[in-house]
Amino acid sequence: MKHRIFFPVTFFVAVALLAVAFADEPPGFVQVLPSTIKWIPSPVVQGTFRAVLLGNPDEAGPFVMRVKVRPGTRIMPHRHREERVYTVLAGEWKLGFGKKFDTGKLMTFPAGSVYRLPANVPHFQATGQSETIVQISAVGPSTTEFLNPSDGVQKK
Repeated sequence: MKHRIFFPVTFFVAVALLAVAFADEPPGFVQVLPSTIKWIPSPVVQGTFRAVLLGNPDEAGPFVMRVKVRPGTRIMPHRHREERVYTVLAGEWKLGFGKKFDTGKLMTFPAGSVYRLPANVPHFQATGQSETIVQISAVGPSTTEFLNPSDGVQKK
């Protein structure tokens, strides 16, 4: 009789211990919930906000950040040292290539779009008629170099 009770008790204790072990988060796991996102003014583009979700764009290593941009914003030609992946989360993001802002070259990316921007490619960006939120994933350190250093964000 004692042997019959030992096996089920041992089995349930082992299952309980495994459940506790797998419930713990593994080393390196990071989560970001919408309620914990902290938006701060962007140090790169005046009038926009950014939230660094993972990593640090100023340091070596992968990072993920979001940028929130007002409607009707134009971001003058610039380039980044690093390759970037953009995901449009809300609004309408526009992208054109070249050393001069040209509305005729803008491609439109609605919410849900993703694109990869190679490193060191001169480009310019704009938003549509609503606030736009874009998520950027890359490997830092991140740089933004405006082709004309006096250029900044201008309203359409």
